[in-house]
Order: sequence, then C-alpha cells, then structure tokens
Amino acid sequence: MRSGAFRFFFMTAILAFPSPCRASGHPDVDAQSPCADCHADHAEGKYVHAALQQGCLACHVIKKRDDAVFIEQKPTRSMLCLECHQAENFANTHLPYESAMCTRCHSPHVSSNAHLLRAGVNELCLRCHLQNPQSVASRYLPTITLSSDNRIGHPYARHPVAGVIDPLTGNEMSCTSCHRAHGGTQAHLLKAGAEIPEDALNQNTETKDMCRKCHMRLWGVDGSQKKTKKTSK
Repeated sequence: MRSGAFRFFFMTAILAFPSPCRASGHPDVDAQSPCADCHADHAEGKYVHAALQQGCLACHVIKKRDDAVFIEQKPTRSMLCLECHQAENFANTHLPYESAMCTRCHSPHVSSNAHLLRAGVNELCLRCHLQNPQSVASRYLPTITLSSDNRIGHPYARHPVAGVIDPLTGNEMSCTSCHRAHGGTQAHLLKAGAEIPEDALNQNTETKDMCRKCHMRLWGVDGSQKKTKKTSK
C-alpha cells in the first residue's frame, strides 16, 4: 500500500482547493426552491444518483456572503461521498479511490453509464492509462499501448480488451473483466481467482488462475456442461 504521506498529500490538495460545485452569482434560493426547474440535467437521466431522492441539500448547502449566493458542497469531516458510501481498505488501491477522487470517475448526479461512470468503462480507464506522447512513466499511473482502434494489445499484442464477449460473464470484455476498479488483494488490481465466476480446474497461482478461468472456458475444457436449447416437438 502506498505511504500514508502520499495519501495525505492528495487529501490535503483536494480539501485545500475550492469545491468544483461552488458557484457565484447564483439566483437567490432557499431550502424550498425547486432546483430541478433550472437543473433538470442534474436530476434526469438513465442512471440517477439515489441521493437525489433526499433532495439537493443532502449534499449541498446554500451560502450567502456579501449579497451573493453560493451553492457549495456540504461540509463534512471527511470526503462527502463517505457520508453514505463506506470506504474499503485494500492491500492494493487504485490511486483515485485512495485519494478520495470519486468524481474523477463517477458523476455525482446522473449518467448514461452504469455505476454513474462518466464514460464507458474502457473509455474512462484509457483516459489515464493509454500510452500517448504526453505520458510520463510512473508506478502510480501505469500506461499501456493498444491497437489504433483500442480493441487489442493488452496484456499481450493479440489479446483483446474490447469488441469481444467475455467468456465468463457473457458481457463485452473490458478493463474490469480482469481488473478491479477500486482495489484488491493482487498487484495491478488484478481480480483474484475467487472473484471470477465458474471455477476452473487445476488452479495454481491467483494470476494464472484468473487467466485459466477465462481460457479454459473459451477452449471448452473447463469441465462445464454446455446448455442446449430445448425444442418443442
């Protein structure tokens, strides 16, 4: 796990700068004002933050200073998100999660993506982890090189990362097919074997186990019985 000093640096930086929700020159409002009349884009969408059911003042406060109105995040002893979402401790933690940078990946209001993600899984991950001319090598921000369409190339040159079906889940393969988003027990945030469905045969180490679970299913040698559709006579 990263040093406490490193985590403290990021937490201090976050708390030291003004909240991105702060806005001056806001129309005069009070606790009964219908915020959604002006901010419908913050209240309607495919996926809506459950906190909105409690009202805007569950996360925001109205401040009036020098005849100006400010809408700010509600002050808390720790990260606002942790008022409702319990923090987890991991042996290996994703830097944004460890640094309480929840809104870097999640929208606090609405999203067209599950889990209120700001973009699709791979698009979101590659914003930070795709190698480009501006990338700087760092153990805190590892980068990968992919094909021009970002569909293959990790962890091996011909390995797919998108555009194919994950043999274990039946969903499209993505970064989270192999990696955990917040943290876990394995290096590189790899999923432990126990976290991947459908146990494979002859498991060894967790990393090999993870690969085998997928490839043994893909090759049809995992010992499972394929289901066949029943046809009516």
